[in-house]
Amino acid sequence: MSSKRRLMLVFGHPDDESHLAGSTIAKYSAEGAEVVVVIATRGEAGEIAPGVDATAENLGEIREAELRASVAVAGASLELLDYRDSGMEGTPENEDPRAFVQAPEDEVVGTLVSLMRKYRPHVVVTFDENGGYGHPDHKFISKTTTGAFLASGDTGRAHTEGLPPWTPSKLYYMGFPRSRIKRFIEEYVKIKPDNDFRDIDPEKMGIPDEQFTTRLDVAEYVSVRREAASKHRTQGSPFDMFPEAMQEEVFGNDYFVLVHPSRDGERTNNLETDLFEGLDGLA
Repeated sequence: MSSKRRLMLVFGHPDDESHLAGSTIAKYSAEGAEVVVVIATRGEAGEIAPGVDATAENLGEIREAELRASVAVAGASLELLDYRDSGMEGTPENEDPRAFVQAPEDEVVGTLVSLMRKYRPHVVVTFDENGGYGHPDHKFISKTTTGAFLASGDTGRAHTEGLPPWTPSKLYYMGFPRSRIKRFIEEYVKIKPDNDFRDIDPEKMGIPDEQFTTRLDVAEYVSVRREAASKHRTQGSPFDMFPEAMQEEVFGNDYFVLVHPSRDGERTNNLETDLFEGLDGLA
């Protein structure tokens, strides 16, 4: 097994990886870490951007191709699970028996345990418990990834596919600080007064600032993130929301909450600057 740093990021849909974590993926890939992105669904229930040649019937297939192109730009490998996009709460897609949120929790945890034992990541990253803004798939992948993180090293759990237990060292929830979301919504409304974010309650999005333990300076990789995000043509790019002069401010730092091991009492004034901080002598 390689002694390189190993990072696994687990999200719900194609574009989650670039829109949220594209710079982080690019940073660690460029620094020589082994980075794997795990995506639960093909995003079949997503919207389709104007002017894109896609239909509801082929959207999943197209989004899978977009995902593969995006991950390649960022320099990572990809594991795509075979679940169906659940759509938003209360929609018909959410009740579809094929939907990700309808899958048995133990089944999903088992699948993720197998991947953790296969790739042996030192660090695992996923959404916070609220999934950033409450999307059912985001919340479920957060819950099941957390469960898999805790179960992967359990010697009493059956060896899946002949793979021995593996205990990752750190689990992070990734998201946007609530104060930054408020500011960016204000700026976006100035640029485009008639927009979908105008009536959003910022208190229901993102993560309270005081919960963050880790801030990565990823300004050097914003251009890679922009290119990766551009591959998701059916969904548009977050870079389209802001003028170029604001993009480094908006996308120049990525934020994380260290969940395991906990750093309660050490937050805010002592932020980590590296997801692998404290992990010396990697195996």
